[in-house]
Amino acid sequence: MEEKRQEHVIDFAEVSPGWQLCFCEGCPRHEECLRYVAGQQIPDKLHWGPAVYPTSWKSGKCEFFREARILRLAWGFDLLYREVKQKDYTMLRDKVKGYLGGHGTYYRYNRGEKLLTPEQQEWIINLFHRYGYTEGIEFVHYRDAYDFG
Repeated sequence: MEEKRQEHVIDFAEVSPGWQLCFCEGCPRHEECLRYVAGQQIPDKLHWGPAVYPTSWKSGKCEFFREARILRLAWGFDLLYREVKQKDYTMLRDKVKGYLGGHGTYYRYNRGEKLLTPEQQEWIINLFHRYGYTEGIEFVHYRDAYDFG
């Protein structure tokens, strides 16, 4: 579910204000580093912030290197339950709510305010499989985004 795509544009709303950006073109791995990729796409309104210094890779290996991975994130649960029998619906929904941290968090994932990681998606799909639901288990929406987690 994850793949590397350098041409993907970064949504700076996903970048924490404390995230260190890098501008070290001399680093041998700069093109595959998320800190460098993000640094190349900063918005015009951003004029300063935390950075990784060139001294971080002088020894040949940068301790701040972060692979630029793109994850397929998901949200929306309506399609998950379309084939679920009434007797299983409440129990499955409650298990998903518990896994995600409760009622409010569940609805934030349902509305897309929070996005499910590939690992969370896999856990939920496996839960449905354990109860015999194997066909058409999918989320309503999907979006690719860099892994800043």
